[in-house]
Amino acid sequence: MKGHVPTPEELADHIVTKLFRNNPPTKGDCILYPGCGTGPFIGAVHRYCDVNNLPVPKGVGIELNPEHLDKARENYSDRNVEFQQRDFLDEDILTSLSEFEYIVGNPPYIPIEGLDEEEKTDYKTRFETAEGRFDLFVLFFEQALNLLSPNGRLVFITPEKFEYTQTTAALRRVLASNYVKEIEHVDENAFEGRVTFPTITVVENSDGGETRILTRDGAERQVSLPTDGSSWASTIRGGVPELESGVALGDVCKRISCGVATGADNIFVMEENEVPPQLEEWTFPTTSGKQLRINDGPDSGEVFISPYRKDGRLIPEDELGEFGEWAELHRGRLEDRSCYKKGNRVWYAWHENPPMQDILQPKLLCKDITEEPHFWKDNTGAVVPRHSVYYLIPENNVDMSELLEYLNGPMAQAWLEANCQRAANGFLRMQSTVLKKLPVPEEFGETKQSTLPGIE
Repeated sequence: MKGHVPTPEELADHIVTKLFRNNPPTKGDCILYPGCGTGPFIGAVHRYCDVNNLPVPKGVGIELNPEHLDKARENYSDRNVEFQQRDFLDEDILTSLSEFEYIVGNPPYIPIEGLDEEEKTDYKTRFETAEGRFDLFVLFFEQALNLLSPNGRLVFITPEKFEYTQTTAALRRVLASNYVKEIEHVDENAFEGRVTFPTITVVENSDGGETRILTRDGAERQVSLPTDGSSWASTIRGGVPELESGVALGDVCKRISCGVATGADNIFVMEENEVPPQLEEWTFPTTSGKQLRINDGPDSGEVFISPYRKDGRLIPEDELGEFGEWAELHRGRLEDRSCYKKGNRVWYAWHENPPMQDILQPKLLCKDITEEPHFWKDNTGAVVPRHSVYYLIPENNVDMSELLEYLNGPMAQAWLEANCQRAANGFLRMQSTVLKKLPVPEEFGETKQSTLPGIE
């Protein structure tokens, strides 16, 4: 199976302890190892049962990779396990296997980009959880739960993102139709050499109650998870201050977007004091996300050398003049970009036509990946943000300074901490879809409404 990440022995033992805690195996029980790899969980199950003088459940190990399967057979040839070389996501798995009292594993992490078109179509036809930009581990959850016997227990270690991404809403509904007994957030470096933000999820095929949450900082709490597919982030992370408002940031902004992508910033971005005189009229001030933080604002001292007019139109090649002479020096590199190779763009264009009429006005800026959310104001409206920056254009009658103060205040910060996706090292990933949902005080919405025609 693609996306195999070996599970360290100590971590496998920890997971198996959860599998059997207050739920010891009895004679005749069966256990499934989906995507078993070289068999770390098989070894952990046998170690646990040997130490605790318990019967070892009869096992079935499913693995598509023949090399991994050969290794598993070599390691556990004397164990009570039937090995099968097949794809755990195949359609006939559900009809050829019986139900299991226990299921344990580390499903493969394969985003949709790693699948071919035939696989995508097949999965979307057969799996309720194959929504949007799904990952294979999501489908493993659904397939495994369909094989779990009444009162059976499943324990998987996966990335934590299923708790909050829009793509995994269907998986949250599927999980909530069972009993999510426990979610433990494991140290981000649990898999050596990989930053994965792993989460151990314990699910039972039964009616249940509250979910035990164990966080990376050692906190523990009991929560009631939403059952409608909405994000679990706020609930799992201890909630956020209540803001009784029917108004969201997207309601009071004309635009919330990621900055522009050129595909060749090393060519188009230059120190302002190094721009040749003949190119000065072709420049716009710019900033990256990193520079926002370093400079505590958008004044970076760098500029874009831009082939676009202030209305966002690309200047025709026969009108480029001295810009064209300069760009011609870099033509080989510019034609090596994917946007050109795919035939979508002319050789000197950026990855996308920048919406200059929106961008070139006063706006708020924030870093795309950040340790903690923070917003800055571009008072001049002259800055064209790079792709590592999000920019917010408030409605005309929304006071930008007041909105900035709110966004950098404790209410908004707590909400973003609870609802943003996590990137490496615990950083937050800002996204327009999340920013647009951020609740804001109702007076911002009232300010907007009071300026609409027919509103008094």
